[in-house]
Amino acid sequence: MVGKRVVTGISRWPARLVAGLAGCSLVILFGTPSAAEAQLKKGARFQKGGRCVECHERVGGDVERSHAPFSAGDCTTCHRPHGLVGALRLQKDEPQLCFDCHEAASLGLEAAHVHPDAGQCSTCHAAHGSDHTALLKAPQKELCRTCHEGSEFSGRVEHEPFARDCSTCHQPHGGAVEALLKMPQGELCASCHEGGNSGFAPGHTDFSVAGSDCSSCHPPHAAARAGLMRASVHPDLDCGTCHAESPAARPENGAEICLDCHDAAEAPAGGSVHSPAAEGACLDCHDPHTSDHSPLLLAGERELCGSCHDSVAESVASPLAHAATEECTVCHGGHSTNTAGLLIADSRALCVDCHEDPETSGAEIVHAPAAGDCVDCHDPHGSGREALLAAGQEDLCGECHPGIGTRSGLPVVHSPAAVGECSSCHQPHAGAAGLLKANGEALCRQCHQGAIDSLAGLPMHLPFEAGECDTCHVPHASENAGLLSEPVGSLCGNCHDVEVAEPLGGSSHEPAASGECTACHQPHASGVAPFLKVQARLLCTSCHVEIEAELTSEAAHMPAEPDDGCLTCHGPHATRNPALLLSPVAATCLDCHDGDSAGFADKHLELAPDSLACSSCHDPHASASAGMLLPELHPPFAEGDCSTCHEEAEGGER
Repeated sequence: MVGKRVVTGISRWPARLVAGLAGCSLVILFGTPSAAEAQLKKGARFQKGGRCVECHERVGGDVERSHAPFSAGDCTTCHRPHGLVGALRLQKDEPQLCFDCHEAASLGLEAAHVHPDAGQCSTCHAAHGSDHTALLKAPQKELCRTCHEGSEFSGRVEHEPFARDCSTCHQPHGGAVEALLKMPQGELCASCHEGGNSGFAPGHTDFSVAGSDCSSCHPPHAAARAGLMRASVHPDLDCGTCHAESPAARPENGAEICLDCHDAAEAPAGGSVHSPAAEGACLDCHDPHTSDHSPLLLAGERELCGSCHDSVAESVASPLAHAATEECTVCHGGHSTNTAGLLIADSRALCVDCHEDPETSGAEIVHAPAAGDCVDCHDPHGSGREALLAAGQEDLCGECHPGIGTRSGLPVVHSPAAVGECSSCHQPHAGAAGLLKANGEALCRQCHQGAIDSLAGLPMHLPFEAGECDTCHVPHASENAGLLSEPVGSLCGNCHDVEVAEPLGGSSHEPAASGECTACHQPHASGVAPFLKVQARLLCTSCHVEIEAELTSEAAHMPAEPDDGCLTCHGPHATRNPALLLSPVAATCLDCHDGDSAGFADKHLELAPDSLACSSCHDPHASASAGMLLPELHPPFAEGDCSTCHEEAEGGER
């Protein structure tokens, strides 16, 4: 019974299902009435006599050749009439659906050699109709070329059958002969060339070529030269020169025949000879008649040489291979040379023939290896490394410079040296002193440009301003952080004669005494004199946090309040007084307070000002009490009553 759900528009069907309509290779005509008509229900959407194409009018199109079931309107030959909306259902899958009408054997699909896509008919054939023979989707040659492409199908001269139609020589689906040829190659060629095999004799110096392989000299599709000859042809085309009876008979000793015209390959003194040439195995590398590769090579140089030289083949397959390895004979001779390794010249002479010679560059310094054999550092074929280096720079340079970078054993290594990038700073072949790429600051700027630019406009430390980075830093490795040439304290002490040791009876700043100058100072540039990291108060209270808490929560002592207030009373490195005071306590206070005034004397029991221990009663930084008094006060003292404890002494002293 006909279902109520009907597919109403092929435009909504998946493309892969539409493609699956391809059912057959050849057009078969059907004369029977459409089976679909018997299934149409009167009064429903379809009426008897209706056709699928009344809704699916886009199917088939306006083509010259229609598939027989389609032209007969019998869609159910290939399709099931019912199914889910949007689903295109075939009666069977390919190729079984096509085999209902077309016999596999007659198409050649059971032959010894079958086209790899023969089981997917819709790859080449249109399901409903086409403008091309056998319902092909495109002209035959164009269709074949969608899969068969490459140098063997291109050339200045095309074989006439190939230019016309592939099926002239090949079976489309399958056949008994390899490459799907319609008959063995010799017979096939003779079927077109007048006179058969005997007809070829005039073109082959009156030798019969019966049974020979025509494609050994003539590419079957296209060639570089007239007569379908390959690009490289043996100059003497008189077959009798090499063959006793016919070109089909290979000479017993090819080398002896070759040597009738060509000199034997012998190794000269200090030179080398190619082993096949020495053994007379000329045909291991050369085709005796014609080839796509000059001079009569069996394959391209890289492929041919790589067939024996496995390690070289791996090297030249590297994405960083030597560009010259596409043609081995750029550097090597084919038979024998006066140089080892079949090189056509000394290795260094070969290199400088293409690359600038460091010795003639006019540079101040020539790297010693660059004046010698280039292969000491470079792999001539390919190494997988930049510049064809034979090893990583760390290992390669380290062979001669063992104390550099990580090989030095020092804990701090300059980043380029640590990762083996010596060429970041040095020229590998020739250059200025030290083979440096630039001098001083200019070299350092290559990596530290951002850091240097960030200090622009600030007062600069003299060596930094002069661009003399090596005054303080070493280039490769150091025992000291920042690649400093010495520990910070001794390095700074070379220029700055500053007392940092604690003097007798005095005190020293711990960072200064331990040589940690950069704990407080910027080594390159700063907007705060003398090259402080920040203003003195912020710097000091970054360690003395309790003082900063007092200064912000209580009434600050006026000298301690400004940004540079700490340096009003204290020295930064070492002083001859406790607590880094610039002067003894009383003298420091009396710099601001008038010890000779009546008010001062009255408040201090008329005691001599320079004898007072000010900090025994006063906080030097901040206080919540008037007069900067310490927070804990003796009650009589807090009430201003000194007489409870002190008696007036003779002379006004208590």
